[in-house]
Parts: sequence; structure tokens; C-alpha cells
Amino acid sequence: DISSMKTLLPFLLLTTTHGTANALQQPRQKALVVGSGPIGVATSLILASKHNFDVTLLESSPASATQTKYDPTKAFLYNVNMRGQRLTKLFPGMHQRMVERSVASKGFGGTTLTIVPADPEELIPEAKQNVPGAAAKEKIDDNNDNNSNKSMPSGEKAGNVGFWIPRHEMVKLMVEEIEQHNQNGVSGTITLCTGQECMSVVPSTTDQGEIVTVVTAKDAQQSSKETTTVTEYTANLVIGADGMNSKVRSCLATAPSGTWSTTCLHPSKFQPKKYTSPASYLRIKVLQLPPQFQIPNGPNQPPLTTFSENIYAIKSKFTGPQSFLSLGLLPMKDNSAVRPTNIITRPDHDVWKIHDGPSMREYFQSSFPRFNFQKEDGSGMISNEEWERFAKAEGTRFPPCQYSPGLAVWDETGRTGVALVGDSIHAFSPDIGQGVNAGLMDVVCLDRALSGLDVVSGKELNEKQQEQQSTLEANLNRYQKQHAPEIAALIRLARFGAPYQYRQPHRADRALRLLWTANVAMRLILNKVTFGLIQPPCIILSQNEKLTFRQVMRRADGTTVLLKTMVVAWIWLCVKKRFGLSLFT
Repeated sequence: DISSMKTLLPFLLLTTTHGTANALQQPRQKALVVGSGPIGVATSLILASKHNFDVTLLESSPASATQTKYDPTKAFLYNVNMRGQRLTKLFPGMHQRMVERSVASKGFGGTTLTIVPADPEELIPEAKQNVPGAAAKEKIDDNNDNNSNKSMPSGEKAGNVGFWIPRHEMVKLMVEEIEQHNQNGVSGTITLCTGQECMSVVPSTTDQGEIVTVVTAKDAQQSSKETTTVTEYTANLVIGADGMNSKVRSCLATAPSGTWSTTCLHPSKFQPKKYTSPASYLRIKVLQLPPQFQIPNGPNQPPLTTFSENIYAIKSKFTGPQSFLSLGLLPMKDNSAVRPTNIITRPDHDVWKIHDGPSMREYFQSSFPRFNFQKEDGSGMISNEEWERFAKAEGTRFPPCQYSPGLAVWDETGRTGVALVGDSIHAFSPDIGQGVNAGLMDVVCLDRALSGLDVVSGKELNEKQQEQQSTLEANLNRYQKQHAPEIAALIRLARFGAPYQYRQPHRADRALRLLWTANVAMRLILNKVTFGLIQPPCIILSQNEKLTFRQVMRRADGTTVLLKTMVVAWIWLCVKKRFGLSLFT
């Protein structure tokens, strides 16, 4: 239905007119991607540019809900590390724009961290000078500055760092890549249909005898009392990139027996497995601070003017289980932009019991006496309008650590199928910093599978394997078999990697955080004294992009087995010494 096709964004032209030569070509295969977040847009780019699909991008939000504009309800900052850059580097222009619009950081450092004490009489300590974002990039450029890379764009030379970038900026640079791709007109096009909510996904045969997958969608803006407008979309390949509550995955999980090929996983395998971590179900919402706001710096001292590329941790006066707060500001490129700070707490925190602006302003004034929040005439640091918006915002919750064992299905002919990527197959709290990167790696792995390559390594298959695995069924089957174990390992990393970084204030949280910290410290010390024979903690191992998540967890598990063996041996020696027992008596 051409009339339902909307522009991807107000400034973006999505379709192009092709010349006579293109018109004489065979019709391209069709792909449909459900979900137009960063992972859905990235998948569309891969399918259109690398596999010559004409792609329809299905989005349930209305056309006016542009994702390239700042939205306080989605004010996330991504750190695109080397795993995520495997996708961005497939599009050099997009990767270069990401480098230019982001703050570079190396590992856990790479930026300046300022810790602000709660007591207004206390001077702010000197910032921990790691390497400021821009300086980190320059330092890496200098270290790598040789004849082989002088001609490379700066994005290539800075490739071994991560890049902090707001979510809407990430989507925007991808949209710009789509615009350029469509204008070139050398491969498949990308078109967006907005306000369309997926209802069902089933294989079918067209009147012309073509085997396709039919996605039925309804108008997401219609109320339940209105007559529902239903549209059917047909595609050779459907991709579910519609988030942790994926409707596409739900359709696969509830599909009647015989809907898809008997060689696929059982529908029950598309029911997500859920695990609770200490960070699961924490509530979060965003308070917007003004750009370059000033932090009072003790008596008779000039205030500290904040800089967007630096990290700030602002402590509150209260430390109780239901009153502890901390304001964290992550780096961003635009020094004139609003600085969002995430309020992350347990659901029983006092902040969730306040629902009006004046009371919220008063609460924050008592929690952070260093700042001027209290002026009712609106001349305080934050406007009355922002306090009112923040107080009424419900925010969201961190999900449990969940994953879908099933990643793909295909019909009995093997000529049409469905694959899942991003949060539709894995969702977890952001404490390990792998959310967007894992999603982008899903797209890379799907690209490898559709290209007939090994999903894990990206290497070519041998001739026998290529002969056996040249169909869509074989490619989707390889994506399922080779990538599913990686997703399971990722969720284990999310459960145990760094679940206490939000400093959850319940007393049980504090005790368990001490144990977690001791475990991490012990592994780091053993790693040093054994010269690397004993592996460091999994959260440290995960920073090595050359390791798969399976390799990360296998190494961490090896250390766990060794530590348990040492404890058992020590207990046995103590028992033997005390009672004179022998192992062989």
C-alpha cells in the first residue's frame, strides 16, 4: 500500500528513481525489518547494501515520533566499542561521522572523572586525569602514526577506542547513511512504514506461486473501539528487531505445529529464558541539567564549570536504603547540549513517592545541598517546568537478564524465513556496557551467515560446506547454531559481570557488593602474581574484543574451578591436620 509509506524522517528521502539499466534487472528479493531502532536501521543497511534486498522498515511509532531528535525518555548514551565498530566500519562514511560526533575513550578510562562530595563546605578533589576523550584519540593517533596509516581517515586510526555517543545521534548518523545509500541507487532501497504494529508472521504462497513470509500489521494509532485497518506485507526474509517484548518472537513462540519447517527449533525455544541479577528491575528516569552548569566549590573558591566531554559523579547527603542518590553524567560531544543524568534506584526509593515539581525540587535540594535547586521563581539551576516533568515521569525498569534460545526459522522449502536480532534475543541491564554492541554484533553475524561465511570468525567455508550451505535455510540454520551459544554466554556475563556498579543501597546489596568486590580483587591479584596464568574477572576479559563471549566465560569459569579446588584442598588439609585423616584410608 503505497499510500501508507511515510518518510523515514522529516528530512530524509527514502526512495529513489532508478535508471533504465536498473529497470531491466531481475526483481530484487524483499526483506522486512520490524523495529526502527539502531539495530533495526543497521540491519536494513546491511540487507540493502550488502545483499541487495529491497527493505521495508516497519515501525509502530507514528511518523512524528522521530528518533533522531533528543528525547528525555530515551536519553541513553552508547559506548560503541570494538565489537560494535565491526558493524560501523562496514560503512566508512558512517563510521567517520560517528568518530567526529562522539567522545573517544580507551577501555574503562579515556575521560576525566570528577567526584563531587555532598558536603558543600568540602572542596572538590582534583579530577582523576586519565586521558580526556579528544586527547585519547590524539595519543592513539600519535602512537600509530607511521607510514602505513598516515593516509587513513582519523576514524580508522582511532579504531581501538570506544566512542560515547547519544542514542539519537547514533540513529541520526545511520539515517544519513540510508539517505546516501538510497540516493546512490546502486542496490536495494530502504523504505519506512510508520504507525504499523506487527500482529502475525506466517509463511505463505502468493498468487504467482512465490514462497514468502507474510507479516500482518495493524494501524498502531487506532483505538480498540475503531475498526482496525490491517495491512499485509510480504517478504522473502523477515527480521525481528523490535525489542525485548518482540512481537515477531512472540509470533514464532506461539506458532501452531507445522507452521515452519520441522528442522527448526520447537516454538517453545522462542520463549525467553529469564534470570534475575542484582541490577534487574532497578527503576530509572532522566533529570535534565543545563549545559555547562556550574558546581559550587567550597567557601571562597570559584565554581567549577562542567565540560561535556568529562564524567561527573555527584554524591548526595543521604546514604540510607531508601534515600541514597548519586548523579552520574557521562561524556558527550556537544558542550552546548542538555546534560542528562540518570536516576537509578530500587523501586522503593523515596524519589518514586514524589509526584509534583515543588516537592521534588525540595527533595533534591536537601539531598544535594551544594547546588541551588530551591528558588521558586524559576531562577534556580533547573527550571520549574523540568522539575514538574521529572516528578511526573514514570521512567522505566531494567529488564531481567533474558535470552531466546531460538534465533531463526524457515519454511519447509527453505526459501523464506525469519531471524531475530538485538533485544529481541537478548536483554539485560546496561552495567556491562555491551547492549548496543551485542546488538550490532548480531547484525554482523547475520550478515556473515547470509554471505555464506562462518558466523563466529567471518572466514570462508570450505568448498564442501559452501556447496551444502548456499541456501537461505542453510544460512539461517548456521546463524542459529553458531550464534545461539554466544547469546547464552552473553547473558551469563550480564548476570555476573558488574551488577553492583549502581551502588544499590539496601543493606543486603551492600554486603553482597563487598563479596563481589573481594572476588574481583582476588582474581586481579592472582592474575598479576601468576603472570597471567590465572585469568582476570569476566568483566575485564570482556573488554578484549578479540575474545568471543563464550571464550570470556570459559576463561572465567576456569578460574572459578581453580579457586573452588583450592578451597576444597585447604579445607581437606585443615581436616587432616585436625583429625589426622588420610585421603587413602
